[in-house]
Formats: sequence, structure tokens, C-alpha cells
Amino acid sequence: MTNTSRLFILLITLATPCVSSFTVNTRQTSPLSSCSSLKPPSLLQLDAKKQKSKKKNKGSTSGFGGAAVVPCPCGSGLGYMKCCGRLHNDPAVFAAATAEEVVRARYSAYSEREVDFIVGSTHPLNKNFISDIEHWKETIRMNCYDNFELTSCEILDETYEGEGDKQIAKVKFVAKMTQVDSREKTAFQETSTFERAGKNIMGGAWLYKEGVIETAPGMPEPETAPKNLDEELKAQEEGQVDESKEEDGDESTAE
Repeated sequence: MTNTSRLFILLITLATPCVSSFTVNTRQTSPLSSCSSLKPPSLLQLDAKKQKSKKKNKGSTSGFGGAAVVPCPCGSGLGYMKCCGRLHNDPAVFAAATAEEVVRARYSAYSEREVDFIVGSTHPLNKNFISDIEHWKETIRMNCYDNFELTSCEILDETYEGEGDKQIAKVKFVAKMTQVDSREKTAFQETSTFERAGKNIMGGAWLYKEGVIETAPGMPEPETAPKNLDEELKAQEEGQVDESKEEDGDESTAE
């Protein structure tokens, strides 16, 4: 085989996209909560989301190419594939990560639409855990933060309590975001609690159990209690369900 042939084969190999190896084993999580039915949005809503998606070209940035040099959304200063992308794509790296690294990776997952990681890094006993995994994933895809640029996850504190399987990790951080159209900056502060759910679930990785939300330093006090990313998605889903019920009521009245 000539050197030219070898070079041609190498270029073809490198051009082949890398498929994310991070998957959620639904058999290892218990059905601990029920989810409400979610009716499909209107065609107008779907069309708007498609147009937004095309414009921003948002999708998983796993694999070769730009993702290797694109700055990580968590604000670490490293490239995505050298930072949170490693946790998103390699279950072994996720299993060995610290609680702080998981916080950063979850934040970046919302920016990069790494839905499998968002679901897989949530503790089964989290109050927002949904037993219908596929419905949960679809809810996240529908309501992901396309209207915001997630610009930085500032870690304020990280502590560990206990030992072995009963060890608990707490991470205090400030999540910063910028509204795409208005360029308005917003943020919230959260103290997240992480626990392991056993070696058979995500390799014993730190999983998001719960969080205490506060107003971020320098931000005005909101009229309602601030929500984290998971709670905001759940509120959006409940809002869609309420709108569907109102539409059904209007149709009944018209008849």
C-alpha cells in the first residue's frame, strides 16, 4: 500500500463522527414518581422552535471538530471536550468525577442539550425525577434553554460530609445566563446536595439529590421564589399542560 493510500484511509477515519457513549440504564432506576400527561404544543409553537433550532444550530457538540476548541459553557477556560464534554461522553470519567465537576457538567449539559446526561446525573430520589424516562427527556428537549446563553457556573464552595456510601457532597454555585434577544443578564445561586445511589447506578457517580435556591449576589429580589434549571423546566411543562386544558375548555364552550 502506498503512502498516499494510507493517508487517504486516515483522513476518512478521522472524518467519521464520534457517537456519544453516555446512555441511561432505565432498569437501574426505580419508578419513584408519576408524571402528568403533556399534550403536544400547537403547530405554531413547533414551527417557532424549529426555526429557532435552525438559526442556532444547537445540538450535541460531541465528537471531532469544533467541540475540541470551543470554550466550555461552565466558564472553566478549558475547551468543551477537555472539560465537561469528557463527563458527557465517558461514563467512567463521570463516575470518577467530584461533585463540583458534576455541577459544572450538568450546567453545561443544559447549554449543549446533553439530555441523557441531565437525566442520568439526577438521583432517583430527587423530587423532580420522572419515572417515564422518555417523556422526561422529551420535556427537556422541548423546553431547553434555547432563549438563553449559559455563560458561567461559578463555584463558591464544595464540602463533603460522612464516609463511604453514606457520604454527602454539597456544592454552592452561581449559575449565570444571558437572554439571547434582550441581552439581559440573570443568575441564581444554589446549594446542591449530591449523593451516590450505589455502584450499580451510574458506576457510583455523584447524583443530584436536591437544591436550595437563593437570589444571586447583585441580582434584584424576585417577586416569586427563584427556580433552578430543573424546576424551571418543570414549571414550563406544567404551564403547557394548563394551556392545553384552557384550550379544551374553550372548545367545549364553543360547542
